[in-house]
Amino acid sequence: MDDLIVGTPLWILAIVLFVALMAAMEAGRWLRRRLARNPDGEAAEHDYIFNGVLGLLALLIAFTFGLALDRYDARRELVVDEANAIGTAEMRVRLLDSQDGPRLAGLLRTYADTRLRYGEASAAAKPPLRAASQALRARIESETITALRPIATTPLAAMITPAVNEALDIGVTREATHASRIPTMVLGVLAVYALISAGVLGSALDAAGRRGRGMSTLLFLLLTLAITVILDLDRPQEGAIRISQQPLRDLVAGFVSTPRPSVETPQPSPATPALPAAGGSSRP
Repeated sequence: MDDLIVGTPLWILAIVLFVALMAAMEAGRWLRRRLARNPDGEAAEHDYIFNGVLGLLALLIAFTFGLALDRYDARRELVVDEANAIGTAEMRVRLLDSQDGPRLAGLLRTYADTRLRYGEASAAAKPPLRAASQALRARIESETITALRPIATTPLAAMITPAVNEALDIGVTREATHASRIPTMVLGVLAVYALISAGVLGSALDAAGRRGRGMSTLLFLLLTLAITVILDLDRPQEGAIRISQQPLRDLVAGFVSTPRPSVETPQPSPATPALPAAGGSSRP
């Protein structure tokens, strides 16, 4: 069910929902005609029931919208946190001497580019980039331990270790938050309740002797729009509402404009020419 909701384009879901609401209204109208025993005085009763059902539907939509918005805000904040953490870690590992600093800095720059591509990718393209991120995290962790082991008790190691660890941990947290979506049960209850509300509306309109086609269509359009926005918020990089990757994009652009750290190899010093002996002459 989750794959069906995530994999189906939003515009198709919106059309299906709108048509289902219109059909539910007509079904409610037809059912009321079949089951009504004493139609006199039913209009006020139906209006009362419809107002209560519509109020509960509004509360359910507000609750679901709050869930989607909280997840959207959390994903957006994690993009900023990850960009800051990777930038801090890259700056600190460059303080290492010899070959370790440039090598770790290069790995972190590659990791930042991978995380940017992960954030910009669609849901179908994320699994390979998630696997690449996991491989890079394992390599960075191994390389950091190897580089810091000889200086494990120094202040420099105490400064580098938490920075690298935070950069890697935020990546894991971001992936978990991205996979966390509104429970399917909540969306299912919302859809079923919306259809029931449409049926109650059809019954209430029929009891009052009104068609109400125009106003009911407008109501269902607004209801479809609200539910579509909820689904859009739950899709970080698809649809109209997307999470900006600008912090990571700026970080990668800054890395590109800065010369990439290179591992320096010691160059042999030129041979010193022999000096003539004191008091000697260079002439034969």
